Order: sequence, then C-alpha cells, then structure tokens
Amino acid sequence: MGTFAWALLCSAVWLEGCGFPRPADVADLDAAIDATTCFGTDLAKVCLASVPSQPLAVNAQTTIDTSDPATCGATTVGAKYCVIGATTISISAKLRGIGPRPLVLIATDSITVTLDGSIDVGSHRFTGIGIPQTGAGADPPTCAAGTPPSNAGGGAGGSFAGAGGNGGNGVNAGTGGGRPGAAVALPLTELRGGCPGQDGHSASGNQGVGGHGGGAIFLIAGTKIEIKGPINATGGGGGGGGEDSGGNQYIAGGGGGGAGGMIGFDAPAVICNNLLLASGGAGGEASGAGAGQPGADPTSTGVAVGGHGNANGGDGGAGSSASIAASGSTGGDGYTGGIGGGGGGGGGAGVIRAPASAMLGPYLSPPVTP
Repeated sequence: MGTFAWALLCSAVWLEGCGFPRPADVADLDAAIDATTCFGTDLAKVCLASVPSQPLAVNAQTTIDTSDPATCGATTVGAKYCVIGATTISISAKLRGIGPRPLVLIATDSITVTLDGSIDVGSHRFTGIGIPQTGAGADPPTCAAGTPPSNAGGGAGGSFAGAGGNGGNGVNAGTGGGRPGAAVALPLTELRGGCPGQDGHSASGNQGVGGHGGGAIFLIAGTKIEIKGPINATGGGGGGGGEDSGGNQYIAGGGGGGAGGMIGFDAPAVICNNLLLASGGAGGEASGAGAGQPGADPTSTGVAVGGHGNANGGDGGAGSSASIAASGSTGGDGYTGGIGGGGGGGGGAGVIRAPASAMLGPYLSPPVTP
C-alpha cells in the first residue's frame, strides 16, 4: 500500500471513530494505488515507489550488483530485494546478478528471455581468474552452520530445500567429516538463496574451500513470462584439498558444494523452453599423495560430479539430483593408511517456484517446489 494511501486510510479510520462517515473515494483511491504500484502474489511481494513507465531491453552482457542503490529501484515494500521495474523486459544477452540481495524483475506487461539471452544468479567456483563468484542473494545470514569438520575431514555441503551431504571422514577414515545445517521446512515463506558448503579441515591451512550457495531471482509480470534462454541459480562446487606453498603434501579435506538457490515466476501465463537450474554444486576431493580435484558446478539437469582422481584422498560427493528437496551426496572417506583426507559433501537442492498453470518443460532441476 502506498504511503499516501496509508495516510488517507489512517485519517479515515480516526474520523469514522469520531462519528464521521468514511468517504467511499478513500477506499477506492487506496485500492487504485495498490493495484498500480504493488506486485507479486507469491513469495516476492513488492511495492514500488512509482509506477514503471519505461521498457527495459538487455541487449549486451550486463551485470547487476544488488548492493548498488543506484541500480535497484525505490520500494515502499520489499527493501530486502533489489527490484528493477519496467513496462516490458526483454533479455537478449547474458544478465548476471551478484551481490547480497535477491534480484526481482517486475514488468507491468511482459518479460521475455530470447534464445540469445540468459539470466545467471548462480555461484561459480571460478570466474576465469581463480576467484569464486557469488550469485545475487546467495549465502543468506539465516543459514545454519552445522558441525564443522576435524581430523582432515571434508566439509559438508550447503543446505536449502535439500540437505547438504556429509563430509567424508579424514585420517584413517575414522571421524571428522562435517555435518550440514538443516534444510528449510516446506512450504517456503521467503525469497532467498542457498547456503554455502563448509570448508574442509586441515592442520596446515590448505583445506578445500566450500562452494557458495546459489543466488535468487524472481520474475513478476502482469501478462506473460516467456523463457527461451537458460536461467541459472546453481550452487558452486567445493575446492579440492591442496598442498602448501612449498609443494609439500599434507592431508586436507575437500570443501563442500554450495546448495542450489531459487528461481521464481509469477504471471498469468508462464512458458519456458530451456534450462532452469537450481541444483547443488559437487564436493571437492581431499588431498593425500597429491592435491585433490575440485567439485563441478552444475551445468545440466544431471548431478554435478564430485572431485576425484587422487588415489588417497576421499572423493567429493555429487551435487543434488533432479528431485524435490534432494540431498547432496556424502563425500568419500580418506584412505585408511592415514594419508588421505575426507571428500566434501555435495550441495542440496534449491527451489523453483511457479504457478500451477506454468508450462516449464522437461529441462529443470529440481522440479517445481512447494
């Protein structure tokens, strides 16, 4: 409800309480303001400070940082999101979302992602220069930490709708694997991203780093949403246990994979003919007689493969499968001869939300989640 409408409503209530009748046009004006500035019937309910009046066309690769107030539109409800409103939204190039807040795109008319377009709020192990990158709204502060690993154990995978996989046990495969925080209870009550995987354990500081959780994106349109390009909200793969700066081999657990994030749609008609991915990343392999391999980022509806190849370090667990609330797989235990750490657990499944009438096709992981 708009601020002006709230003022009118409060005044009307006070006057009516003093014996004055409530003017009918106050209620009519209040409803009109809500109808033109407030959007969303599902998890993302947003009121804009003003009605969108211009179209938005993304014709070149674009990155939106959701921490930038100059990029995000002014809202009266929904300040915890980065909201971008327009009359129509057409995306024919890659739109990348990063930053701490989930991204919400609102069109008073329609939203279209063409075959040449894509939306990416996923978290990825590497950006091309060796630095992990976190999707918009990933790793929210409400994530439960779980039990961290010890004894060169692997980090647990991150949780969201599905629980992360346990980390593998470390030295002599006895104890030490991390345990994930709990998955959220369904049905969901908020728009948010997935949780990160735990770092593996190492006494020498060369543990595998946990993957970030996937980010969150919600599309809201007044008439139609048509998706021909892919949308990615996946968790990142966990890092492999390494060797120290002098090349010495130490036992180090692999990092857990990040949980998948969230993709949401809210419109009278929703049609999709391409990949919708909100699955968890795979766990990293532990080191032993050599550095461990990192876990994979999800790239299809199949599970992301855990890091593997080191004879002594435990393999990383696979990321979540294409099932509602699917858990990540447990990381492998280290070699019992005492020279291998535990693999990181895989990340749990994220969330895809859509109206019951939506036609999303077969290329989604996980399925639509309550």
